This record gives sequence, structure tokens and C-alpha cells, in this order.
Amino acid sequence: MFFGRLVGWGLLGLALLLASGDAVLALGPGDRVGLLTGDFWVLLAGRTPQPDSLPASLGTVLLAWPAWTLLAPMGGLLLLTCRQRRRRHRFRGLH
Repeated sequence: MFFGRLVGWGLLGLALLLASGDAVLALGPGDRVGLLTGDFWVLLAGRTPQPDSLPASLGTVLLAWPAWTLLAPMGGLLLLTCRQRRRRHRFRGLH
């Protein structure tokens, strides 16, 4: 559970960093080119992704999105699923 929360916070921090980079690029002069998910994948994996499975069009669409739009929900989902839950003692007051 701790590792899941750690990775979730890391993904959220990375998404915030990428979103702020996109905002800086949007405010600059010239053509607005942000960091896409496909570009981010190339930076991490070192090769271009090949969506050759059945939903190839879905993979192509997701790779054209900004990178932070995929990392932020994944980090939030990890934080939500790996959170510490309070222990509920339902039958404690029945004694």
C-alpha cells in the first residue's frame, strides 16, 4: 500500500510538472507545441510506440493527448485505491 501511494504521488507530481511546462509553452511566442503522450513515451522507453492491437485507433488517440492528462488520473486512481482506511468497529458499543 505504501508503494502504491508513493507511485501515485510521484505520478501526480510529474503530471503537475508537465502541465506547468505546457502552460509555459502556451504563454511563449510562436507555435504552441506541448509534450504529448507519444513524445513522453519515447523519452521513457527510447522507441516509438506501435499500437498494433485491436483498438489501434484508441491507442493513436491517447498518444496524441497531452502527457499530463493521462498521468494525473492514473496517479489519482492509485492514491484512491491505496489509501489507508479507518478501521470501523461496528459492534463495539453492543457489549
